[in-house]
Amino acid sequence: MGLKSFLRSLFAHCSLPFMATPTEELPMQLSQLLQPNVSQPLDPTQKRLFDMTSLENCYLNGNPKLYDCVITNVWLYKATSLSNHEFIVLNVTYHGRDIGFLRAERTVDRPESNGSSWTPNASSWSISTVSSVSSTSSGTAPASPSLGVPAHDIVTLCATENRQLLTKDGEQIAHSALDPPPSFAAIVAACLVVSRRKPFYELLSGQCYWFAGVVIRLICDDGARLERILDTKHKEGEWQNFLRVMSGARMNAGAEKLRSKYTATLLQLRNQANTRVQEAGRQVELREEAERQAAEERRRREVVERKAAEERRRREEAERKAEDLQRMLNELRASQGLTAADTAPEATPTDGHGQSSSMYA
Repeated sequence: MGLKSFLRSLFAHCSLPFMATPTEELPMQLSQLLQPNVSQPLDPTQKRLFDMTSLENCYLNGNPKLYDCVITNVWLYKATSLSNHEFIVLNVTYHGRDIGFLRAERTVDRPESNGSSWTPNASSWSISTVSSVSSTSSGTAPASPSLGVPAHDIVTLCATENRQLLTKDGEQIAHSALDPPPSFAAIVAACLVVSRRKPFYELLSGQCYWFAGVVIRLICDDGARLERILDTKHKEGEWQNFLRVMSGARMNAGAEKLRSKYTATLLQLRNQANTRVQEAGRQVELREEAERQAAEERRRREVVERKAAEERRRREEAERKAEDLQRMLNELRASQGLTAADTAPEATPTDGHGQSSSMYA
């Protein structure tokens, strides 16, 4: 078995083995799993935006159901505007149910990326500053912090019923139905690794084409399962249908260089998720044990209280019987005109030695 096949079999479906199939109501939205403390779900006109750090934090601290979510489809899109910006869109499911769509991309524009809801506008994803980048980046080496423009790698999600909200500015140029589907951690790991590899926007070697191409290859095994849409004139990594900015070979090579780091990051995310769920399980066990002990203590108290109540009942019954006997005796004396002295037992005469005199009769 080759390395890629081994890695695919190892990480293709990373849902945790101890996460049982739920019997409770399924979650409504992916946003509610990533941000369980945000009670308000997304409406069809809203998106929720995350930078790489907030995405990682939400994954590690969100609803544990995230660890059973998988990516079933991935699409590559190219914007129809002048920039020909490229981005990927992913379909996320939870136990067979669609719960949200994600859009992952590199840009030099950045709306508020703190996981807040926002209403899209026409310029949200435009690469309006690309001309300024070209004058400050060599395109052949990583841009220095003093000269380059920081890249803003973002992941945007929307409600399941409105994927068009993420894709209306672009045309689909490739698609892959992932089988077996990788875990949700795959997109987190891929975006983290690629973003950290080149944190600055490089017009010829670290732009949106490179980001989308490498991320999608890490998830889709170097593009082997990525099928190009035949009825489109646009091509991956190409600007305005004549300038090949990033070739498939370069993106394959970039993904191959990052694959070991991607694998390690994916494993680290899964281990952290395992640790968190196990710790949550231990907390549940401790809580259940404390509740069991409290219930046992309540049961012991109830037994003691029940015995005490039974003892009180017996005393009260004995007192009642004694009172009944005394009442009956009093009634008998009254009916015969006797007094208490009359019904008292006679004293038995004794001799001087304390013996009954009847012995000598």
